[in-house]
Amino acid sequence: MIHSQMEDAQYEIRHQVLNPNQRQQLEDRRRIKEQLHQLEQDNESPTHMYRRKLKIASDVNLLDQHDSFYHTTKSLLVLFQIMGVMPIMRSPKGVDMPRTTFTWCSKAFLWAYFIYACETVIVLVVARERINKFISTSDKRFDEVIYNIIFMSIMVPHFLLPVASWRNGSEVAKFKNMWTDFQYKYLIVTGKPIVFPKLYPITWTLCIVSWSLSLVIILSQYYLQPDFQFCHTFAYYHIIAMLNGFCSLWFVNCTAFGTASKAFAKELTDVLATERPAAKLTEYRHLWVDLSHMMQQLGKAYSNMYGIYCLVIFFTTIIATYGSLSEIIEHGATYKEVGLFVIVFYCMSLLFIICNEAHHASKRVGLNFQERLLNVNLTAVDKATQKEVEMFLVAIDKNPPTMNLDGYANINRGLITSNISFMATYLVVLMQFKLTLLRQSAKNAFISALKANLSRIRSLDADKVNT
Repeated sequence: MIHSQMEDAQYEIRHQVLNPNQRQQLEDRRRIKEQLHQLEQDNESPTHMYRRKLKIASDVNLLDQHDSFYHTTKSLLVLFQIMGVMPIMRSPKGVDMPRTTFTWCSKAFLWAYFIYACETVIVLVVARERINKFISTSDKRFDEVIYNIIFMSIMVPHFLLPVASWRNGSEVAKFKNMWTDFQYKYLIVTGKPIVFPKLYPITWTLCIVSWSLSLVIILSQYYLQPDFQFCHTFAYYHIIAMLNGFCSLWFVNCTAFGTASKAFAKELTDVLATERPAAKLTEYRHLWVDLSHMMQQLGKAYSNMYGIYCLVIFFTTIIATYGSLSEIIEHGATYKEVGLFVIVFYCMSLLFIICNEAHHASKRVGLNFQERLLNVNLTAVDKATQKEVEMFLVAIDKNPPTMNLDGYANINRGLITSNISFMATYLVVLMQFKLTLLRQSAKNAFISALKANLSRIRSLDADKVNT
């Protein structure tokens, strides 16, 4: 200990009297000496200088104790289990296995099979009645076809649930376990636990709002749509609640990312203010890479569900907007159009929340850290710290914290603008088609009226001749 302090003192004295080239050579010699000393201690391959440390050994009891994310968002997980949407399970305390598991024969999955079968019976009965009613009606106008497609499209997420949600259960469990491991690593590296003070009331509120909003939207359609029967509403409650639940899940995760990144950024600022923080910066860089990978895993775990989610929103919004505008042009504004506008507003609100929260989460985890590191005065720190700052910036550039649906699309504000532009294009085409139909119907009506008038004139002329 005393010997190392004397060496450091001699190094500082030499560092002050030498010119820049000599100081650089001295710095390189010191770094090589430290690496050789580390090799002698480890007696391992030098690859450890380039690889991050192995996984930190953890105790399952400590993982449960410091898993604040699970404890604050447990209500949403339980709601998804009750609804049969995502039947993942939490491992019992003290059992040495991943804290979140997914198996096709678990109790949660058996319940999901049962509740899904019951809901499918109801949805099929309502779908059959709607199809039979449409086939039997004499009004086969294009607008009526569009109107029936709207409520049929809302049923699509129910039938795709096993493929879109259940099939990715193992990836969802992996994402949950990544949160658990990250919180424990954060505690080991920083010495402080991550706390989510606002997440508990937010999650409970969103669970209640998900079903309340479902009841409000479906009942509004019952009162505003003339042919929407009350018995048909029971086929839609759980579907709208499921869409609301996935939107709530996305909001909760993005909020958690923001809270974790804010605490992480504060710790990073404190470390940069210390003397020679290179070793600590290495651990922080590895921790940040875990946080970025976790954000990418969120999009991968729910890629199918949110992909179908966005497609249903896109399709339903276009059809509902066209239906409402078409009815207003042809028959004027009625309560039916108000109901369609409610659907449009609801779908666009879901899309905005998902894209906006993803944008803010990516900004907090990526851009904010870049700004803090770019503001570091590299001339005032040692060479090792300079290297670590550069490597941290490279890590951020090579591992962007983007939420990507498994390569299909990036979830950000750009998705909103692209969707709106596509919707506008399709609406223009549909409205042109509608105006063409109106012109044809007006032309046919004019020809029919003209023929009727001509026949009347001929009959009058015939009467005059006879008289």
